[in-house]
Order: sequence, then structure tokens, then C-alpha cells
Amino acid sequence: MLRLTNTTRLTPFCMRMIPIIAVIILLCITFFVFKSSGIEKYQERTDQHHYYRNSRPVVAGPDLNEYSVRTHKGYVSLSELNEKVYKSFGYEVSVPTLPVPTLRMINEPTCAVVFSEWLRISQEPQPDIPPKKIPVMQTDEFLMNGYAALDAWYLNDKNAAYPDKPRNWDRISELMKMSKTDLADLAYPVESVSMFHAMAGNRLDGKSGVVIGSMQPWVEVMALKNGARKILTVEYNSLEIQQEFQDMLSSILPVDFVKRWQEYADSFDFAASFSSIEHSGLGRYGDPLDPIGDLREMLKIKCILKKGGLLFLGVPFGTDAIQYNAHRIYGSVRLGMMFYGFEWIGTFSGVTDEAFEFNSGQLHHKGLFGLTQHTMVLRKL
Repeated sequence: MLRLTNTTRLTPFCMRMIPIIAVIILLCITFFVFKSSGIEKYQERTDQHHYYRNSRPVVAGPDLNEYSVRTHKGYVSLSELNEKVYKSFGYEVSVPTLPVPTLRMINEPTCAVVFSEWLRISQEPQPDIPPKKIPVMQTDEFLMNGYAALDAWYLNDKNAAYPDKPRNWDRISELMKMSKTDLADLAYPVESVSMFHAMAGNRLDGKSGVVIGSMQPWVEVMALKNGARKILTVEYNSLEIQQEFQDMLSSILPVDFVKRWQEYADSFDFAASFSSIEHSGLGRYGDPLDPIGDLREMLKIKCILKKGGLLFLGVPFGTDAIQYNAHRIYGSVRLGMMFYGFEWIGTFSGVTDEAFEFNSGQLHHKGLFGLTQHTMVLRKL
């Protein structure tokens, strides 16, 4: 039998290390149990939720710098237009749609304010001869802080030797027998047919409407041909309507219409205007100079249409410009403000009876100061 005669002894240093080693082993066991028990996973979930709740990253909207529209300066970002044009006019971009951005009003005026402001401006004294130039103090307002081009085309229809006068209002029964092309020839050949196409594509059966500005009743007749029941025409001249149609057609002066606006608020199924609103506020017809005269007209129309009511709008389309004092030309920038409160649902030409896609290329294809007139259909939101 082998016998051990030497005994192994622990040194004092090793004796002191035993408790430390024991603690380390215990911590390792505890950590292993903690990992296996699911407690840590629960803590991860609650910690992550706490972080998300208090430090949720902001979801940024579309970057307006990535969207641009064409102006006489070239392509300009919606971010730049938002800061340098829209906000100064009381609007801002809400959705970066193209070719016309969708805007909202920062502080939309009430209808009472819209009509009272129009009345106040209409009563301001006017010069005997319409101004031949835009007043220096109003240049930025008229030209949208430089984003609309300026060209000279001066007309004095206030003192014209042979002023345009209402006509054919006593011949409505004859006009009702005319083709759409013959009716259009009373105004703007081919282009005016777009109004008929727009109304045919959005029938007016049994509906009541208002026409803004009408020296001849071609728009009214087109509306009647497409089913309209009753139409009120707002016109600066007194109209002598053929007696047989006085139960369907009536007229009112703009100032009287404004004074009685509450009678008409939210009452019309549709409104129509062709080659009229672009003149508002330019003084050509002796009206007061108003940089936003056209925008006021759009707000007035919005006030008198029922929700979901349609606006058939024909104005000169092209690159944003004013040919002073003849008319405005509407491009992407101004149309954004014009369309506020409406949904753009279609565009019609005088060539085909179906709506077509009106894109940036078509809007600007005639170059600076070139224009075309189509009829856009807008629905009140």
C-alpha cells in the first residue's frame, strides 16, 4: 500500500481568494438564471416601448425641395414658392401635386369678410382713365413677388368708342337650335367648345347655376342644352332676356349680388365662367385695381356653391404672367391659389369631347406669354 506522507497546504493568499471566487461563481449563476427566465426579454420590451413613446421620431412630410414647377425664371422648387409667394398671400403648400400644387389657406376669411371686402374695394374712387402701368407700390403683389412675368398690352375699355355691349339675349330660342360649334363662334371659336364638352361630361340635369360675366348667352345656352333648370347671370350690364326664357334665366348686377350674398350662400349646384375672371382687378374695364381680384372671385364662387358643386372655369393657361392690363395668364403658381377649396376633376378642350390629362408640358407648350383656353372642372370640397 502506497502511503502519502506529504500534505498539500493552501497558502494564505489562496485562502483570501476563495470568497472572491465564490462571489464570482454566484454572479455567473445568477446571470444565467436571469437570461433563461425571460425577465430580461420583458425588460427589453418595456424599455423599447418607453423609448418609442417619449422619443418617437417625427415623420417628415414630402420634401418640397424635391418638387418644382416651371415659371418665367425657370424651374422653381415648391419650397421656394411656399416661402416667397404662397405664405405672403396667406396660403401654404399642403400636398405637392403637379403641375398645380395643392394649397391650404393659413387663415381663411369668412364669406362675410370676402363679400364685404369686395364691396369696400368696389366703392373706392377710380381715375377717369385706367392706369397704363402697375403702380410701383403694388408691383410685387400683382407679379407674385417676381414669379409672374410682365408684358404690356394696354386696353381702355372703360372709355372705348365702340364698347362691347350685351347682345343676343333676345334670341335665345334661336341659339338653342345652334350646334356647339356655332355657339362657340359667338365667343372664341374652337376654345369655347370646351365649355360644352365639360358640361356634357358632367351633366347638369335639373340643376341650378350661376354664370359669372356674360355679354352673350352662349354659356347659358350650353348649360340649358346639358340639362340645367335655372341660371342666374352676374353681369355688369343690364340684360334683356327673351321673355320665353325668363323662368329659366335671370340676371343681376355684381354690386347687388354682393349685397344680397346671404340669399345665395351655398345654394348653387354649379357655376361657370369663361374668359372673365382673368380681368378682375386689372382696371381695363374701369374696375378698381386689385392684385388679388381674381382670387376674390374664386372665394366668392366657393361661398355660393353647395358642397360638391361644380365650377366650369375657362381662363388663359400658360406660364404665369400678366399682360397688363389686358389679362392674366395662369400657370402652376397662380392656379394653386385659384384652386384652393376645390378638387380639380377634369380638363376639356374644344377639340375632343373627352377630358384629357393636362400636364406641365401642355400648360407651357406655347412659351412665355403664349396661352390657350380650356375649361377646367372643379368640385367644391
